[in-house]
Amino acid sequence: MRLTWTARLAALATALIGLFPVACGGPSDETRIRDLLEKATVRAEKRDISGLMELFAADYRDFQGRDADGTIRLVRDHLDRYRGVVIHLLGARLGEIGTDGVVSVECEIAMSHGAAEVLRKLIRFTGEYYRFRMEVRKTALAEWRFTYAEWESIGLEGLFPESLDILRKLFPGL
Repeated sequence: MRLTWTARLAALATALIGLFPVACGGPSDETRIRDLLEKATVRAEKRDISGLMELFAADYRDFQGRDADGTIRLVRDHLDRYRGVVIHLLGARLGEIGTDGVVSVECEIAMSHGAAEVLRKLIRFTGEYYRFRMEVRKTALAEWRFTYAEWESIGLEGLFPESLDILRKLFPGL
């Protein structure tokens, strides 16, 4: 049976498309970890406490010895004190994946509350800044979960250069 040019082209395209997932392999671990950070930020901002809880490993502990439930209570208490909380994920730095599947992550966020985001932009109020040092671990299902976290309040002058770049895009003239 002799194939037409169109049929040969279609067969080649089908074969290449079939190889595409193998060659690309889906998102990288770095992308998945950054997605985890973004999910945590969005879920906290939306006050999705049960969704946020899903991102913690069963053996999670923070720098003050709180388990996931204790840390979630702390987050809930903080969010309950304010209306209109807005959280911007700024810079994030990832370490190498250890032989135990654990990665050190350092990231910064800007958090503000109260007046609408439009008003905050008009008055160039960017909020409070926090630096998080965390460890995340890959699960058996290739998902990343928080296993450890510590955080501290920092000033504008203490932010990573990449965090300042993001803030300047969010708040021109900063």
